[in-house]
This record gives sequence, C-alpha cells and structure tokens, in this order.
Amino acid sequence: MGAAVLAVAALPSPGAAFPGSARWGYANCRSCHFNAAGGGILTPYGRQLSRELLSTWGGEKEAEFAYARLALPAWLSLGGDATLLRSSHGARDSDAVHLLNADLEMAVCHRRFLAVASVGALPRQDHFGVDGATSRRHFVQYDLTPTWSLRAGRFLPNYGVWNGDLSVATRTGLGWDENATSYNLELNRVAERVSGGLTAIGGRLDVGRDERERGGAASMSFFFAGKRRVGLGVLATKRGRRTRRAAGLHTVLGVGTHAYLLSETDVQRRGSPGTTATWEVFSNWCFARETVKGLYVLLVDEMSRPRLGHAGRLSHSYGAALRWFPRPHFEMQLRWRRRDREAVSPDYMDGLSTFVRFYP
Repeated sequence: MGAAVLAVAALPSPGAAFPGSARWGYANCRSCHFNAAGGGILTPYGRQLSRELLSTWGGEKEAEFAYARLALPAWLSLGGDATLLRSSHGARDSDAVHLLNADLEMAVCHRRFLAVASVGALPRQDHFGVDGATSRRHFVQYDLTPTWSLRAGRFLPNYGVWNGDLSVATRTGLGWDENATSYNLELNRVAERVSGGLTAIGGRLDVGRDERERGGAASMSFFFAGKRRVGLGVLATKRGRRTRRAAGLHTVLGVGTHAYLLSETDVQRRGSPGTTATWEVFSNWCFARETVKGLYVLLVDEMSRPRLGHAGRLSHSYGAALRWFPRPHFEMQLRWRRRDREAVSPDYMDGLSTFVRFYP
C-alpha cells in the first residue's frame, strides 16, 4: 500500500499542470510554468491566470506567493505544493491520510539565464511521515532566442502531454514519475504555432551504471484553430543490453470555452539480444467539463496492453471525478475509479479517493 502511494504523483493542478488551458488559447506550458515541458513552479503570469481563469473566488493579490505578504525581487520566484490523500480501498491502512508530496521550488532569472531547483520531503512508504529529503527537479537554462532554449539538469524529458497525473497508463507504462527523473540535456522550441524538443537522456545517478537508461527523445506539437493541440513524440533508449523504442500521439482539444478532451496513446517496443521483442500499447483519455467557474466534472478512461498478442494481458480502468479550485493556492478532488481485470493503477485507486492540495 505505502509503495503504491509513493508511485502516484499529484493530479492536475495549478502547481502541477493544466493542459486544458489550451481552450483559452494558451498553446504551450511556458505560458504558465518555468518548466518548458509543463509542471512545477508557476511564473507570475501563471499565478494570475490561476486566479482569473481557474479559481472560483480570489482577491487581486491572493494568487501571489505567500498571499503577497512577502515581497520578492523581480528575478526570484518561489513556489511548491503539498498534497494529502485519503483512499477508500480495502487495504488495512487505507483509511489513513497519506502524504504524497511536500515540495518547495525556486526559480532565478537573470537576463537569458534561468535556474530552477526543488527540495522536498521523501514520504515514508509505510505510514504518514517523512523519510528524508530529495530534489526531484533542478536545472539551468539559457534562452538562445525568444523561442529557442537549452537546458541541462534533472527533469522529465519533453515527451507527450504533461497533465500532472503520473499514475495514468501512459506514464506508468513509460516508467516515468517524479522520483525517476533523469539527468538530461534538452533543446526546446516554444512558439505559438509549432513547438518541440530534443532531449539527450543521461540517466539517473542513484542507480548502477548498467541500470542507467540512456538515449534520446524528440517531440513536436502543433497548435491550431485557436484551442487545439496535436503532438507527436519518439523515444529511443538503452539500459545495459536492453533497448526500448516508443512513439506516441497526444491531443488537447478545447470544446467551447468550458470543456476539453485530453488523450495520449503510446506504442512501445522492448528487446534484448537473444530474446523476442515485446510490444506494448498504453492510452489515456480524459474529458473535463467546467460546470461553474473552478468546478470540473471529469470522465477518465485508461488502457494498457503490456504484451501485444498475449491473451489476458489487457488492463482497463475507467471512472469519474469532481475537481474544485475554490481559491488560489487550493485544489480539492473526489475521484472514483473502477478497474477491469488487471489494474493499470495502484490498488488504492480502485474505489473512492480524495485529496487536498495547497501551494504557497
């Protein structure tokens, strides 16, 4: 149970990512986040959008860091988030409140240079508590031009659509969560119509050399018709003698001004010398409808086929959720998910779960 809790990162939020902003005409994640691939600390502009577009209520300066009670220089931004979760799954400790994350993050800007670093708690696996500290993301970036940038450090590669939910089939299938971020060198282009990235993946430093997954990834996305985004991604890595190849398609489609449809499908091939390669398919769909400002109804569906051509290996789950952004700095969610046959998600996500998130 505890290990499963740590396998799940925060669900979509202002502090994580909100790809549904495409329906308001925001083509890329850099509109609101310092991270070119989305997620993490918000820019000052992103904080104001969280009040104006996402939150049900909010004062003029309420979205600012520490409620505008701490004056920061223009070159410094502070942020982070903390998430508590409770689940109804039948495990013995499932009624307990679990700490999913508690992180602070800093961004320092100087002309064309940007430095981002986070530090946070490493939650205990067996019960509520902290088992040390960690930095899940830290990198330096240089803006070559207004649209091109180069960054190096620890982060997730720019691949697919980042919605903050690392428990979905596409992210678990690719083996990516915030505790598995690798050291990379990445070139990004962020523009209104066409964006993309090239990533040289250097692997994690907390594992042995033979277990470090190295290689590269590439992505490209197109924004059109004012509120629609379609993207492609490819991945090629090697870990010891094992190889991995993946390709994916993702879409974020604004439906009017109050709804959006998010989807991603990835095909992956794994192989090693002397063995037969295996093919895998993962997909994730989410339809969200804003009922009143800040209150969303979500329908979700996930599918995973870890081994194509083998009977009984299909995993499928579906569900619904209510997500509410009552005021800046707060998010709440009540979620129900049902698993079909084998589980795509951790056990405790089969049933009701609720979380509350705060970001300073």
